[in-house]
Amino acid sequence: MSADLRSTGGRTVLCAADDVPPGRMLRVVTGDAGPLLVSNVNGTIHVTDDTCTHAEASLSEGDLEADRVVCPVHWAEFDLATGKALCFPASRPLAVYRAVVEDGMVVAFLARRSA
Repeated sequence: MSADLRSTGGRTVLCAADDVPPGRMLRVVTGDAGPLLVSNVNGTIHVTDDTCTHAEASLSEGDLEADRVVCPVHWAEFDLATGKALCFPASRPLAVYRAVVEDGMVVAFLARRSA
């Protein structure tokens, strides 16, 4: 999917909230932050980097299991709220970005929140 990305004052519209129903993930490519992963965990939207810190794989091609994403290459797991690497072989966390839903759109604040 190609999203209409609009950035204003550090805020970037990534996609429609309906594009990411509960239990689903979506890869969104931005010019500023690179590929991002938008995940919906029981109605809570999380935005992280989409690239695994271990294998350089797209996490959107992996699995969403509860509140974590599992890399499709070597099964590294990351907490979507904190970015923390939860198991070997990943040891470095994902960058996490603050996100909200406004007027039915997922908006991310692309200043890095944690890593």
